[in-house]
Amino acid sequence: MNKQDWSVALRDFIREQRVHSPIPDRETLSVEEEWHCRIIGGGFRAWYTSRLREILLERSILKVVGFDPDPLIVLTAPMAGLVAAQELMEETPPNLVYLTHQEFKTWEIEHPVDSHTFHIHHWSYFAGAEGEMLEALQMAFPQIPTDQLRIHVSGDMWGENCGIESYHLWRWTGAEMELVEESFSHVRF
Repeated sequence: MNKQDWSVALRDFIREQRVHSPIPDRETLSVEEEWHCRIIGGGFRAWYTSRLREILLERSILKVVGFDPDPLIVLTAPMAGLVAAQELMEETPPNLVYLTHQEFKTWEIEHPVDSHTFHIHHWSYFAGAEGEMLEALQMAFPQIPTDQLRIHVSGDMWGENCGIESYHLWRWTGAEMELVEESFSHVRF
């Protein structure tokens, strides 16, 4: 599949999804979702205006590998993040699409990923802590009840073994999100 066909198929899929699952109005978000919207939106804005520039420069240097100089940017996030993207990008650039993680996974089954030659994937979402990570956080922050811990996961993949994923620790007080530790852990691909 070439870039044009892949992009058109993805945009068509997103339009279908929005018919069945429209992006909600910001006013309908819960208090915690509103905080997620702010945090994901702020992180995406910073990534889009700074980190993306670095990625594009690295890709241009590696052009010999076949990277497209004008890649499609695919943002995946929960609905609160899509609300943020929609507000931040009133006039969506032609090379940007955004959808939920599950929607993108579903779409990828029918349209295998292109090894990132003509797209860059950025993701951002909140998750609970579990397993070894939860144990480590409980040891490091015993004063924070575990039901208040929130992990903001953000990352990007722009080529095979080219990307990063960062984990930021937040505390949900019931009324607001408080940053406890930025980038407490990260993974390089």
